Amino acid sequence: MDARWSGIDPRLYFVTDTGLCQRAGRSVAQTAALAVAGGAGIVQVRDKTLGDADFLALTRQVLAAVTSITRGTGRRVPVFVNDRVAVARTLLDEGADVHIHVGQDDWPVAEVRRVLGPHVLIGLSAATLRDCAAARAGGRVDLIGISPAFDTATKRDAGAGLGVDGVRALATQAGLPCVAIGGIDEARAALLRSTGVIGICVVSAICRAGDPQAAARQLLAAFAGPCA
Repeated sequence: MDARWSGIDPRLYFVTDTGLCQRAGRSVAQTAALAVAGGAGIVQVRDKTLGDADFLALTRQVLAAVTSITRGTGRRVPVFVNDRVAVARTLLDEGADVHIHVGQDDWPVAEVRRVLGPHVLIGLSAATLRDCAAARAGGRVDLIGISPAFDTATKRDAGAGLGVDGVRALATQAGLPCVAIGGIDEARAALLRSTGVIGICVVSAICRAGDPQAAARQLLAAFAGPCA
């Protein structure tokens, strides 16, 4: 992990879901703020239903919410956007600490790097050793999202969960920093502690929580262990 990761704690990576947040009676920005207050070190804004203009507005709201929580603390909590290269470019031009995550069927990583430049962190979803090997060989991916770690209803096309052993197999052979995503709750977070991933990505366990701040704190403690 190079200097671009300086100050980032990747152990708890929160991915937003607009519908789940709304059903819990909170905005995405409010939920992100609470997650960060509870210890989330990365926030990814994800909403496949919005056009770029509305997604840009949503991401600005999340950036403002994260800034409000971290101001004066010395914490660096970057915001990743899901797939929206044009949105990321706009926010980078505004000076935001923004990075990007793409899936296997989204923009090619080489093109993402060309448009966004060398300083942006690029995450890529991977479900197989072949995916990981291609990411490593390309030399442009900074973080692999191993998905799905467990069966999940949050992403309908995610496929069957890899399980603890499957996550471990990918993380130990990927050759790049990895986080696990999919179906992760507090109990499963603890199971992933020794798999080689540097963090866990959580959606519904925070978005649906009655107290997202407490949920984030508990998830981080479960993954990081008793000395966290």
